[in-house]
Amino acid sequence: MQENIKGVILKTMDYKEKDKLMWVFTEQYGKISVICKGVRSPKNKYQSLIRPLLFGDFQLYRGKTMYSFNEGMVISSFSKLSTSLELLTYGSYYVELIDIVAFDGDAQPDLYETLVSALYLLESEAIEMSLLTLAYEVKILSLTGIYVGREAIPFKISERAVNIIEFLKKTPLPKIQVLKLDETTIKEVKTATSYLMNESFQRKPKSLKFLEYM
Repeated sequence: MQENIKGVILKTMDYKEKDKLMWVFTEQYGKISVICKGVRSPKNKYQSLIRPLLFGDFQLYRGKTMYSFNEGMVISSFSKLSTSLELLTYGSYYVELIDIVAFDGDAQPDLYETLVSALYLLESEAIEMSLLTLAYEVKILSLTGIYVGREAIPFKISERAVNIIEFLKKTPLPKIQVLKLDETTIKEVKTATSYLMNESFQRKPKSLKFLEYM
């Protein structure tokens, strides 16, 4: 059965001589794996389409164990992210977190909306990157059933940090730009989210360590 499925490519991998595998995060089916036959051929017109961080509309055939790629079109390539190492690293971090927490074939529309919104905001630079990333981490933790708050961490954080966490939980990403945070509060919230991710996630994002030195 053929379907048109929109989604963000989380990662890709070369497969056999001319094929690729890609993992796409979709609204209706969650994370799915797709084989893209012949896409690495020099003459294949979809070669540039199959890459991480691309938001596309894909025509896929559902097989027994995975989907097969037929054709597709770009919704957003988020091309501006590739013009800056910092932007690209943050974007890679956002999709890597989804790859870690998302379940194969399990629709998680709130996670999907959060990812797509975060990538558009990151590319537009409408919100300072450290604030956007804090909000993204808080939402990913909350949406995957992990409580983010004072009782969840074994160290003290200020009342302001607690209030900021609650605000970030409840507020849509595009509206967090009203926040003005000092470095101390940012560090407090970041320490809390980092602790919870280290304790809760089986895999650690590879891009996270690189972010710490930026």
